Amino acid sequence: MSAVQQSQMDDGMADSGERGDRLILPRSGILLIVLAAAIIGLRLDAALVTVLQSLPRFVSSGADRLEPFGHGFGGVILILTAVFAARLSLRQAGMLALASYGSGMTANLIKLLVVRRRPGTLQPGEIPEFPRFSFLPDERLPEFADRVISSGLQSFPSAHTAAAFGLAVSLGTQFPHCRRWWMFLAAGCGLQRILALRHYPSDVLVGAGVGLIVGTVVARRFFKAMETSTSSTTLKLHVIDSDDVYRHAA
Repeated sequence: MSAVQQSQMDDGMADSGERGDRLILPRSGILLIVLAAAIIGLRLDAALVTVLQSLPRFVSSGADRLEPFGHGFGGVILILTAVFAARLSLRQAGMLALASYGSGMTANLIKLLVVRRRPGTLQPGEIPEFPRFSFLPDERLPEFADRVISSGLQSFPSAHTAAAFGLAVSLGTQFPHCRRWWMFLAAGCGLQRILALRHYPSDVLVGAGVGLIVGTVVARRFFKAMETSTSSTTLKLHVIDSDDVYRHAA
């Protein structure tokens, strides 16, 4: 395949990928965050955890195997597999990594600003608390420095889920025929975080929303950069062709 054909193929993927993601995914992310706010406000997290914990064992067993999709090392393995199997460029691999880890780091930044105890740390009968800003005085919590380093207080949002959905969005732009599969894997990762009592459903929904939004922003920037590069290459080829015509005419 020539460089021009590769550029045309990438440009076509960019157009189709961006058209599909431009509105649907960011709006879906916002909708998930709004839904999470409603669940928190109505105090439905505990009831939802109970319902999900009653799912058949094979569901939880399958979800356990999907947790690496949102894990740092698992993301590296999957991205490298995509690079070698589909011969992705370094730029494409960088986009996958930035979408995944950028989403996860965004969620981790929110964790530093918001305090919420993880489900597994609550005593039987305790009601899940509302997320609170970590920098505001609160006699029920340790000092600020201890809050930001305590994993047990970093339930909100789920960084695993954010990284998984960010990766799913970016993989969907490179392998559009598998988009639903990537989203299924990301959703399974989020379910695992709930079943393992690491996060509440609302934490996972916010994480998914962050991943959809950040992943779409990264993919859009990538495709815009590709379009600019392709336009520049096309212009150069046009100039070269014009020079050849001029020389032949002379």
